Amino acid sequence: MAKTGDGDSLGTAEGAVLGRASHTLNAEDPVLRDTWAIELLGEASRAQARDPEHDARVLEASGIDFRLILALGIGSLRYAEDEVERCVRAGIDQYVILGAGFDTFALRRDDLADAVRVFEVDFPDVQVLKRSRIDAAERTPAQIPTFVPVDFESMKVSDALPAAGFDPARPSIWSWMNTIPYVTVEATEATLADLRPLMAPGSRLCLNYQGDVPLTPDQRAYLGKIGMTTEQGGEPWVSKWLPERFEKVVAERGFELIEHATEDDLNARYYADRTDGMFAGVPARLVTIEAVD
Repeated sequence: MAKTGDGDSLGTAEGAVLGRASHTLNAEDPVLRDTWAIELLGEASRAQARDPEHDARVLEASGIDFRLILALGIGSLRYAEDEVERCVRAGIDQYVILGAGFDTFALRRDDLADAVRVFEVDFPDVQVLKRSRIDAAERTPAQIPTFVPVDFESMKVSDALPAAGFDPARPSIWSWMNTIPYVTVEATEATLADLRPLMAPGSRLCLNYQGDVPLTPDQRAYLGKIGMTTEQGGEPWVSKWLPERFEKVVAERGFELIEHATEDDLNARYYADRTDGMFAGVPARLVTIEAVD
């Protein structure tokens, strides 16, 4: 799950929004134009986001091209957002973001503020920090999301979300992006089972996970470096899935598989013909599932 960091290093929440802010400010054609990301950063991170040479210096210092995993994170959010837009056009007016971190959908989508209510589910400490950043921002958000504090390892979403005003009798759209690798297999399975009764037929969930698939030597080396970085930061990856096992789990819990895409599909959809070196360079699976009777 996205965390806040310890004061000496960025947690995944701020690290992710720093990447989105930098991409929005410095990319010629941002895949996701996250105009609110800069507002959620601390002072030092904000300066880094505005520096077009920051990524190059990080690469030189660390030997790790973080763009390969940043592109996966940004592309996955765009993937989910495209589905949210489709569902809202179809009349769905509840959007739940699991492991929201410093997501900015509610804050920046003025065009959808009157059409959909956004619920953000995440650790309480992440939400406290995020709310303080929103309060300190010089801009007015399109919508303040409904914050629902939950620890996925020890709490049930079904206990917290209806109490926050979510209506499980009406269809909804959900996303759970860029966090499942930080959640155990057992907790992921339990969460999917817990969510299903909250999702009226026709509701959809977009998510991604780390695939347990064959790797090239370069991918194995790269993932080893990234995994070591997250572990040193106190947020180790704790799960990966065989794709066929994941399909079985969602089917057993009452979901129909709509799409099971790969990082190659993501690259074809969002990163084709780019000249800035941005592409999803690590194995991942992107899934859209629908609640069925």
